[in-house]
Parts: sequence; structure tokens; C-alpha cells
Amino acid sequence: MNVYITSLNTKSGKTVISAGIAAVMQSLGYNAGLYKPIQQGAIDKGNYLISPDLTFVKLLDPYITTHSSYMFTKNSLPVSIDDINPDIQIIERDYQLLCKKAETILVEAPCSLMTPINETFFTYHIPQMLKLPVIFVITPNDTIGHYLAEINNAKALGLNVIGVIINKFTNSEESENIKNFPYLIASYSDVKVIGIIKKFKGKTIKANILINEILNGIELEQVFNMRIPKLSMY
Repeated sequence: MNVYITSLNTKSGKTVISAGIAAVMQSLGYNAGLYKPIQQGAIDKGNYLISPDLTFVKLLDPYITTHSSYMFTKNSLPVSIDDINPDIQIIERDYQLLCKKAETILVEAPCSLMTPINETFFTYHIPQMLKLPVIFVITPNDTIGHYLAEINNAKALGLNVIGVIINKFTNSEESENIKNFPYLIASYSDVKVIGIIKKFKGKTIKANILINEILNGIELEQVFNMRIPKLSMY
């Protein structure tokens, strides 16, 4: 019950989607985990760094198991600071350790699949190494051409793309392309739209509101490609 959540850019809101799914699974009685192999934009507290994304997860549900192997204050990739280069073997080790603690794990990508981490390590190596199915989180502001190119790249790399979640969606936008975005994605791609999540208002997202939106907006059984009996309790 583990999946890799990726996007086309860092503004898609994939952390909100990943954290929301983890919170739902935790509320259903599963031990959920969220793993960020590489955290960009970490907060420097002097003697240590804090992951803002994993802090957000803990605010939603403190019982979700979280971990990040590498944290960097810079927001861009590739990264190489003080001779610290992310190692795919370390990421695999940390992932396997997390698997011993959680029944379902969402692995959140640092950036798009083709982004280089360093000279020999690209983001797509992570789901390849961990043998994880891939879900894309995209927004109506993403271009369909960019999305289709990323899907084709994923398939060429042998990745199993199981679906796309459209985030920050609103049908009140003036643009017809944005209103019809889910239909256009379904028409031009052979990948299923397995969720549509509306654009949240304000800067703070309450746990109960996010959980409700995830439950009603995402087909969780398709996310994990299995029947989830405990969903019936909702």
C-alpha cells in the first residue's frame, strides 16, 4: 500500500494531497507514513533543520510516521552543499526502515521526474529503485503538453503510472480550458483521473476539512490499487 507522489512543479500542492491521504489512512486505522527523501526549503534553526512539509503533516495528525533523509535550505535542484550529495542507497535504506513502522507509505517527490539531484542521480531513480507506482498531482495552471510529456517520460522509464489527481480546481474560473481541464486530461491521456480537489481558501487548512475533501474527492482504492474495507465506515 505504498505509492510515489510526484508533480510537474513545486507549486502543485502535492504535500497537501500526500498529507491528506496519509491522515485519512491513519483515521481509518492504518499506520500511515509520509517519507520525503529530499526536503528543499528547510528552516534553519541554527543547530538543526526543520522540514516545513513534515511539520504540516504532524499538525494534521501527530501519529503519522514521518521522515526525511536529506534537508536543504535552498529551494532548487540539483543540490550539493558542503559536499553533501544525496545518495540513492541511503534513501532506499531509510525507506525500508520506514516500511517496518508503517502499513502504508506515501513517498513525496522533491520535484518533477526528470529533475537532476546531482550528476548521476535524477528524481525518477527514486520510484525506480523503490519499485513504487506513481501518481501525478497537477493543477489547472499546468499545461497539458507538459503533463503529457511527463507521462510519456514516466512510461519510457518503465514506471507504473496509476493515476492523476487534479488539485486546486475550481469551476468558477473564467477560462474554458480551466473549467474543462479534467475532461481534457482524460481525453488526451490514457491515465485515469482518480481525484479532483478544490482550491482551498485561506492560508490554514484544518485537518477535518482536508480529510473530508480527500474522502470525497479522491478514489483511494485506486490510489492504492486495492480494496480498502475500512472505507465503508465513512
